[in-house]
Amino acid sequence: MKRALALILALAPLACHAQTLSQLYGFACSPYCTSGREPDALILSSDGNFYGVTEVSNTSNGGAGGGTVFKLTPPGQVTVVYNFPENSTTGFYPYGYNQAGIAEGSDGLLYGIASSGGPNSASAGTLWRVRKDGTAFQVLEYYCTSCTTGGFPNSIVAGSDGNIYGTTGYGGTFPKSGICESLGCGVVFKLTTAGAYTVLHAFNGTSDTSEPVGVIQASDGDLYGATAGNLSEGSVFKVTPSGQFSTLHLFGSSTYGLSGITQASNGLLYGFSHGVSAPTVDLYDITTGGSFQVLAQITQPLYKQFGLSQPIQASDGNLWAAASEGGSVSNWGRVLAVSTSGAVVHSLSFTKANGSFATGPLVQASDGTLYGTTVKGGTLSNGDSAYGVIYTVTGLPAR
Repeated sequence: MKRALALILALAPLACHAQTLSQLYGFACSPYCTSGREPDALILSSDGNFYGVTEVSNTSNGGAGGGTVFKLTPPGQVTVVYNFPENSTTGFYPYGYNQAGIAEGSDGLLYGIASSGGPNSASAGTLWRVRKDGTAFQVLEYYCTSCTTGGFPNSIVAGSDGNIYGTTGYGGTFPKSGICESLGCGVVFKLTTAGAYTVLHAFNGTSDTSEPVGVIQASDGDLYGATAGNLSEGSVFKVTPSGQFSTLHLFGSSTYGLSGITQASNGLLYGFSHGVSAPTVDLYDITTGGSFQVLAQITQPLYKQFGLSQPIQASDGNLWAAASEGGSVSNWGRVLAVSTSGAVVHSLSFTKANGSFATGPLVQASDGTLYGTTVKGGTLSNGDSAYGVIYTVTGLPAR
């Protein structure tokens, strides 16, 4: 049963100011973006380094590449692991572009998704893997605009059971009515490290809504996620690893899932939703059995459905997320922390000089430092503008 919400929260954080938001690395394009630009995902690997992807790149001959996979050491050194090519003959990106996610498999390999591109005009992204030294690159799944296996992938995560899971925003089921923009309504997929790809659930665009925005594998072994519902009505759903699907909660008319969800140490699932015409976003929690409540309404300007990243629970017990807009400095975005009861306890603003338009989720190192990315802004050592940054938030307790 939906429990009542009670609180409209102000933007101002509470008194503690121990946390510091800083640029760690800025992506350069002088004159070419050989390391990539617009970083949009970051993970902490078992080898102690971070790995991430950039959405696009530029090669030494000036051609537009499909992005990069990069390695980041904790001190801030970045090296390119793999550079996605452009097919200059056809104009297509054979292995995809707009890199949108990365995960480390149980086999130690890096798995990722390109949200667009592929070998022809009907392509709609790829699912790939590569070794950490950049060798043995493979495309494991090519998506297309009419694929029942999905199209335009938007999330990927390593499951605790050794499999890779993810979602596509489109593809799968194609209702005759033309809903889901006639591109299909999205799928939840499973990938084994042996390369076997399975659609666990294809959304129908009606009774189970559409456009999933990510899944996590919770402590009970099942997958939980949210849908955007084509901005008309989203949901929170559950899928078992064998493919049994159930809708746990419908957000209501014109309210959609804004982000993926996370499971906190109290066992509850947390996420953000947004009413299309509302000036605020909702922070909600939901049990794995479907008991739902809105904890708070947070004032936050939005850029379509990309306003807030999937939250994570950090070592201070709070839920941390990155916002593409808002903050106290010219609307360049912010990093905010919200308690599990719904109070905004920290709000750290980007200034454009240290990054702007943060969309990727945060990740926390063992020393407590949070790492994240922005797709815009930043400053290079020579004073020139960067094309996206890796940033840190320090001042949190060690894990």
